[in-house]
Amino acid sequence: MQTMVPVILCGGSGTRFWPASTDEAPKQFLSIWQGLSLFQITAQRLAAAGSSAPLIICNRLHEAAVREQLAAIGIDGAVTLLEPERRDSAAAIAAAAAWVARSHGPGQVLGVFPSDQLIRDDAAFRQALAVATAAAAAGDLVTFGIRPDRPATEFGYIERGAPCADQAGAYHVASFHEKPKLETALAYLASGQFDWNSGMFVFAAGAFMAEAADYMPGIQAAADEAVAGAKPAAQPGTYLLEPAAFRRAEKTSIDYALFERSRKVVTVPLDCGWNDLGNWQAAHAELEKDGARNVMQGDVRVLACRDSIVLTDGLPVRVLGVDGIAVIVSANGVLVCKLDDAVRLKEVL
Repeated sequence: MQTMVPVILCGGSGTRFWPASTDEAPKQFLSIWQGLSLFQITAQRLAAAGSSAPLIICNRLHEAAVREQLAAIGIDGAVTLLEPERRDSAAAIAAAAAWVARSHGPGQVLGVFPSDQLIRDDAAFRQALAVATAAAAAGDLVTFGIRPDRPATEFGYIERGAPCADQAGAYHVASFHEKPKLETALAYLASGQFDWNSGMFVFAAGAFMAEAADYMPGIQAAADEAVAGAKPAAQPGTYLLEPAAFRRAEKTSIDYALFERSRKVVTVPLDCGWNDLGNWQAAHAELEKDGARNVMQGDVRVLACRDSIVLTDGLPVRVLGVDGIAVIVSANGVLVCKLDDAVRLKEVL
């Protein structure tokens, strides 16, 4: 099987994890997941899958964090492309494809992975990755569809079509759907034909760029120019994308710009204990809990409290007689909310 170049997207601001997460230290770099950051866990997962050294796309503010965290887990040889400003996933992925095409050739397969997702079943992930890599080598653009275990309203959905005749384990995409209302999500779950859109992709650099030339030509042209004009940064293996060119790329997601429009997209279903950790409620589901299902980190004590997450990086925190809440205390601020309302955090920031 062809070796895949893993691309790790680290450009998110992590606002849903405020106040622990800030622009300077977004959630993917926080070490609250068994002593590692989500970025480190992602890099380790991809290294264990046998892929080559990673290509990192991150904001220029996070150059030092990327370098230090990769060194801490013994991963070397990475190339880091620094975004001069945030332009969303379409521009970042277009730049990754252009870089890989220039450095490895247009036939090189790359996988694109957000830096802030957890996967419990690494064996299932590797099996699906092998299917996706084979399909990508044949010219398909592959997305992973996460098998849903509940009627989630916070994710987009992919409707599976007919199985691909030339690639076992892959399916044609019948349709993409935006985040649904609960009644629609219940119908999707009952049908068995819909998967969550994971935001992970695999494709050959040239195949992606050919589709981008049709569906998002301005973004790809700007990314090509930004890569061609990239300058070495202070650290070896780190390059700053040419700012003026990168700024010309429209700020939009890769789903809207290309994947929901291309006819070359296929999906590989993936049942791997996936969690995109979009808010503190999702973090509560994944982090270690006590017998009352409380997550506690730092100088924390709780009494007569259940199903809550209480984290502090300094001040002592005491919680008494309340259930189902998030209390997050850091030098950047304090958050107190019902755990069920954590998804609404942006409304008060």
